[in-house]
Amino acid sequence: MTMCLISEGTPLLSYQQVQSSSADNMTDVFCICHRFSNRKFLVDILAILFGISAWLSVNGTFVQLPLLVQSQPEGWSLPSYIAVIIQIANVGPILYSISQKLFPGKIKDSWIIYVILILGSTALLLMAFFYHETSFISDGQYSTALFVLIFVGALVGCTSSVLFMPFMGNFLEIYLISYFIGEGLSGFLPSAVALIQGVGGNPVCIPDSKNVSVPYTEPPNFSSESFFIFLFVVMTLSTISFFLLNNLGYCHSERTDSQTRSQALGMEYIKTAEGSRSNRAPAHSPIFTVREDVEVLMKDPETSMVHPKLHNAHRNTHLHGNAAAKDDVATTNSFSSELSADKRPSLSQSVYIYFLVLSAWVCMFGNGIFPSIQSYSCLPYGNVAYHLSVTLGSMANPMACFLAFFYPYSSVRTISILTLSSTIITGYIMATALLSPVPPLMNTPGGEVLVVLTWVIVTGLITYIKVSIASVLRLEGGRALFWCGAVQQMGSAVGALIFFFIINFTDTFTSYSPCE
Repeated sequence: MTMCLISEGTPLLSYQQVQSSSADNMTDVFCICHRFSNRKFLVDILAILFGISAWLSVNGTFVQLPLLVQSQPEGWSLPSYIAVIIQIANVGPILYSISQKLFPGKIKDSWIIYVILILGSTALLLMAFFYHETSFISDGQYSTALFVLIFVGALVGCTSSVLFMPFMGNFLEIYLISYFIGEGLSGFLPSAVALIQGVGGNPVCIPDSKNVSVPYTEPPNFSSESFFIFLFVVMTLSTISFFLLNNLGYCHSERTDSQTRSQALGMEYIKTAEGSRSNRAPAHSPIFTVREDVEVLMKDPETSMVHPKLHNAHRNTHLHGNAAAKDDVATTNSFSSELSADKRPSLSQSVYIYFLVLSAWVCMFGNGIFPSIQSYSCLPYGNVAYHLSVTLGSMANPMACFLAFFYPYSSVRTISILTLSSTIITGYIMATALLSPVPPLMNTPGGEVLVVLTWVIVTGLITYIKVSIASVLRLEGGRALFWCGAVQQMGSAVGALIFFFIINFTDTFTSYSPCE
């Protein structure tokens, strides 16, 4: 748990006009150094590598779509198939839940994690050699090998939330943050490599043997086969990292199996912080954790009012001087305990339902509709525009997660404004897809820049909104996060299924050929 000081620069408590002194800064440095001295960086590295495996296959496949739509028989409709397949892969967590009900305690989670990591690694290796294999079903040709292997890879991501995070929960909380960093890199790393790979530029028209103009695109810097092999190597490293986390004695010492050990470390840290504050820091800066800051803001999510105890703690430190610093720490700890005892502040039922609806709404577009229509929205502007929209959008996703972690918003008004903004941008994206093959500003540099910017911005906004809503509902406790995940999945599945049928069984969306 990150320790921080309430100061004028603290994002979560920006309304607190508290002056920061040099002694405060020195104490912050001391606390940070003390925290880093109590962690093992090898465990951090292994946790990051393990976290990368979560969505590596799915994100890696999506950033290859600018190349795959040119070679696979589905063409521009390929993303709609992949979006539905990923939703079907949610059968993994369902089967896991059923197995836990039928055979409680008989199947170790670590065994299941080994199986899905090995399956994910094998799928990526096979994808490198067989992704282009097709089959004739009924009267059409389909990328059956690619679809099956994507489904296996998606199982890793879909089950990571019910298996990977609980496993990392067995370690000290500082390593869970490392896992989340790795999970963010599972989108960032493939995108960075795909940017280096490129797409060979936009197509040009050349005559074929029958003197008919056909599109030709220069090959990328390296092939899709090489890209999938790279992903296989990374997934293999992730599997090895999990093996070491699960079996290495060096890593076992960082587990939270001993409650006494955890309490002892916590008391030692508190005493050190108290002593440092009493000796070197002025008394107007009580210590709060980031989670406690969020809980303070959540006391009144619509107005973000300062909690009375926070105000009193701040006032008392000025009244009593340096001698009250230790009492303020105790007051802070008491406040945190009271929040836990009272099951934290509750949202009104209308706000609670409103957040669930917003969550389902943004996920319907972000996870269901957008992946299906992105080819129709971007490809009329060229392969480069599509490539940049996919790769930079995938990079914006983890960046928005990190931003939401350090700068969360719990205000209903703020989240509503962000959702409205993303919906407005969504209107432009939908217009470009519906007007394909002749969208606005086609064949102009401004049109290419605009479509890339809109996709990157809306991807980041939707991710930020999802994380912010989940953070708010997490403080509600109970089954709030369960329902949050349920409505998100429901919205994603509905969006993917509806647009799969619209794209493949109607003439609503039309592909573009530069030589026609």
